Amino acid sequence: MGAKPYVAAVIPARGGSTRLPGKNVALLGGRPLIAHTISAALGARSVDEVFVSTDHQEIANVSRRWGAQVIQRPAELATAQSPTEPCLIHAVRAIEARRGHPVDVLVLLQPTSPLRGAGRIDQAVRLLVESGCDSVASVVKDIHYYFLGELGPQSELKVGYDPNNRLRTQDIPPRYRENGAIYVMTREQLMDRGCRMGGDLRALVMDETESVDIDTMLDLQHCELLLPRTSAGELVRPATVETPALTAA
Repeated sequence: MGAKPYVAAVIPARGGSTRLPGKNVALLGGRPLIAHTISAALGARSVDEVFVSTDHQEIANVSRRWGAQVIQRPAELATAQSPTEPCLIHAVRAIEARRGHPVDVLVLLQPTSPLRGAGRIDQAVRLLVESGCDSVASVVKDIHYYFLGELGPQSELKVGYDPNNRLRTQDIPPRYRENGAIYVMTREQLMDRGCRMGGDLRALVMDETESVDIDTMLDLQHCELLLPRTSAGELVRPATVETPALTAA
């Protein structure tokens, strides 16, 4: 990409949530859920600016208090059926109009992944910049696909393996699923192809704890138990992976 790219992080956070109302500002470890992602983005050395795209005034207020800039999302892009990409495209256009220069690299950070640290964001951006790929998605190992099956009309279970020769869990070849924590893409990938993933797509592998995704109250309670603490029981920030700052090529 030549000189160091301008990297913008966008955190999409609409107000509506059917399974866990007020999810994005629900308290986790004494901080609003979205604050964990804002803090990680602000701590990432590769990210130039952090933006929250929202249609909700309380989320906007909380986001500003925690250091993010706010992009007002139109109502038609904030329904339960709204896909993420139009929101990102709207954000890119708003950022470029505000800054007067193009967004070279966009980082999508879901606020429902609070245990992803700043260093992981830096790793994902570095992978995109140094490889010259079009997009990066964070993933987690998954062996549970092996046990998936189909049910017939009389509850007949049809599995995709031989029950007489089923593998031990440690012998199942892992596959990798998106964990939704980090997506990094070039401007061209998003604006020209209309998708966060595609082209030359690379993966950043994360562990199961980092990959926790908050969708329900049970998820939130489970995540509370996973927050790192000191020996005295005080909460600490999730550990980050140290990476050198991006330099011009």
